[in-house]
Amino acid sequence: MAAEPLPRLGTLTAHDGFPLRTVVWPAPPGGGRGTVVLLQGRAEFVEKYGETVGDLGARGFAVYALDWRGQGRSGRVLKDPRKGHVVSYDDYLKDLDLFLERLVVPDAPRPIVVLAHSMGGHVVLRHRAQHDDGTPYFAAGIALSAPMVDVLMTPAQQALGAVLTVAAMSVGLRNQYVPVRGPFPPPFEGNPLTRDRARYERMLALLREYPALGIGWPTVGWLAATRRSVAILRGPGYPERIATPVLIVSAENDRVVSNAAQARLAARLPDCRLETVAGSRHEPLMETDEVRARVFALFDAFVDEVLGGAAQPSR
Repeated sequence: MAAEPLPRLGTLTAHDGFPLRTVVWPAPPGGGRGTVVLLQGRAEFVEKYGETVGDLGARGFAVYALDWRGQGRSGRVLKDPRKGHVVSYDDYLKDLDLFLERLVVPDAPRPIVVLAHSMGGHVVLRHRAQHDDGTPYFAAGIALSAPMVDVLMTPAQQALGAVLTVAAMSVGLRNQYVPVRGPFPPPFEGNPLTRDRARYERMLALLREYPALGIGWPTVGWLAATRRSVAILRGPGYPERIATPVLIVSAENDRVVSNAAQARLAARLPDCRLETVAGSRHEPLMETDEVRARVFALFDAFVDEVLGGAAQPSR
């Protein structure tokens, strides 16, 4: 029996000097179905997706992944490595462009699809909208797990958050944590991410063994940058640029991002399927076996539909 291919680890240097950790898993022996570009959410890291990478490999896919700046094994933006910070989502977009140009587009087996969670879904939607120049996009389809179209807040919380963010930024508190109490990540009991204890404990064990992988709550600056990017994504005519087929998998019991915002965005996308997974909290790919089976059934059906027999990216 042929040995499973080992992952290839690499580092890219971003436009402003930050190191970006990349990991590539070649297709397994007998695979060759194409490539999945795996884009994680805020505060996540490549190792957290080991089980998902195995699921994709079993389907014959190579997997290309990176740690976003400021998290995982990529460079930190602030001196305090625990602070989850970004100056602008333009930095995330430039990092994704670099990753695609240096690794994915030259080397990844075709066809290519994206599987992105939460903040990663937000970034790839922005990226696709900004590459509406008539040339083929790198991916034939974009599958999104609980995408961060908007953070979940009541209208009153949104208004108060806007005022407080502007006030904090104006007095030089950009690099300070948002005023949230409690540890991050929180203990399993009552956590908003998953109902599956074993998978949650596996993530906590990784952070205990490799504490440098983890970050804490976001900063005021990260929240301000997110608010700006959310406004761009929902702007007039913006999501309508995204011609690539999109699958949005909403988590029914999400307490992190807004399902209502996902539904509004889905209605504006030219080619979108919106599915809600019953019982799931914010991380469907880290949920119970039943939820994960449902997510992968949706993913498989979407991939079969958008790829068909084609071996080239979509327009």
